[in-house]
Amino acid sequence: MKLSKKIFSLCLAALMLFSLSATAFAADGVTQTCPVIYVPGINTSTVYTDVNDLSTAARLPDEDTFLAVMKNDIIPAIIAYTQNSDSDALAVVISSRFTPLFEDWFMENTGDPKEGSGVHNPLPSRVTAKSTLTFQYDWRCDPVAVAEKLNDYINHITDKSGCDKVALSCHSLGSIIIISYLAKYGNDKVSALVLDTPACEGATYTGCLLSGDSTLNASAITYFLENTLGKSETNDLMASILELFNVAGVPELFTLFFDKIIGDIAPVIYKEFLIPLLGCWPSIWALTPDAYIDGAMTYIFDDLMKDEDYSALREKIENYNKTVRARRDQLLKDFDSEKNLAVISRYGFPSVPISDMGDLIGDYTIETRSSSLGATTAPVGTYFDDRYLVGKNMKYISPDRTVDASTCLFPEKTWFIKNATHSMEVADPYYNYFLFAEEELTCDTAIIGRFTLYDSESQTLTEDTTEPVKAEKESPIDSLVAFIKNLIERIGNFFKALFRK
Repeated sequence: MKLSKKIFSLCLAALMLFSLSATAFAADGVTQTCPVIYVPGINTSTVYTDVNDLSTAARLPDEDTFLAVMKNDIIPAIIAYTQNSDSDALAVVISSRFTPLFEDWFMENTGDPKEGSGVHNPLPSRVTAKSTLTFQYDWRCDPVAVAEKLNDYINHITDKSGCDKVALSCHSLGSIIIISYLAKYGNDKVSALVLDTPACEGATYTGCLLSGDSTLNASAITYFLENTLGKSETNDLMASILELFNVAGVPELFTLFFDKIIGDIAPVIYKEFLIPLLGCWPSIWALTPDAYIDGAMTYIFDDLMKDEDYSALREKIENYNKTVRARRDQLLKDFDSEKNLAVISRYGFPSVPISDMGDLIGDYTIETRSSSLGATTAPVGTYFDDRYLVGKNMKYISPDRTVDASTCLFPEKTWFIKNATHSMEVADPYYNYFLFAEEELTCDTAIIGRFTLYDSESQTLTEDTTEPVKAEKESPIDSLVAFIKNLIERIGNFFKALFRK
């Protein structure tokens, strides 16, 4: 397996990390009876290079700075490489230019923050049963260690509020923190739990990258970009150009070109830049799916970085695997058997266009099969055929026939929102509804159906009634003729719109 595909995919992952026909539902009629603590995901709490100095917030490079480095340094170095094949020179340029842009986020080889770095999370002095609070934490760190801080936070909140329990809600990586808490401290102090787009089963691209089993998916890149552009005359023109590139085989040529370049420079880039940036974050390892974790640890620690001491980081990862990962499903089942639990997933978008994820439905960041804790999904651009649906209970099948909820860990308590991306705060208004319902809610009894549709204009959820859609396959000649005709029409519309302005 070429390092080129691993390294380029890891760059994509870094960018991803830092990256109606019915009446709208109304979530009311519940009474909050204890404090709610929200545990957010990656890059939601401010990291400081000096936690005692709030003027030292770590920042990602702004767009102008990043583009300037690409224009002035990286692209000229790539051009020089194509002429002299000096891979060492290219690797040095990339590492030396990118490292200062991201050095605020680097961790020690031990999996600990650089000295003095961290997150500021003052304890609130006044808390009541009606309070809703956000637990701030260093999302790069060991989830088990963060769970200890969450325990201290919960104890403080219960003491100040006079309540013996809190309700917990979370998004993405926050689910890993909460399950780590449950593994270490139990659920006695937690009354209810909402897992919004949980990442506790991991994200496939993370596993692919760290195990060295990732490949760029050329067709998925095109599909991803086409679905990311949005609707406008300009974007329609760009989509047509992408379609032309796809017909001409440009994505394949692109991946082959960068395979050669990055394959030569990968060892240096990994060791000097990418592993210190992401590979030393214990949270990234917690985001690695079960199927990939052993291979990923072997590849990074026993192969690529075997000459360096990562024993302390590895110990943290192994401890999480033993105390949390191995018990994850049972911990959630135990909680569900006693208290209110709801899982909210999202679908309708392609996933990160690398490896086998190119065929997975997701929310642009995490695939639906993971964020739903086990749903079965049709490949991107298709839907379940009649043979698959034989004997299936259709209440578990999404209206567009792309999601089968019957295979979820909690099929009666997993809700799906279509057309909501990973970062959208579409489910927040419904947290308290799930947390404080007087009786146990299921998809059959809740005001929100199992499958809902997000309308970005009205910012509401409605019943999903979308129909299955799959493009009919055309011959290559018919496809090219239709494309050229469509391209001419789009170019005409683009210039008409341009001159109207």
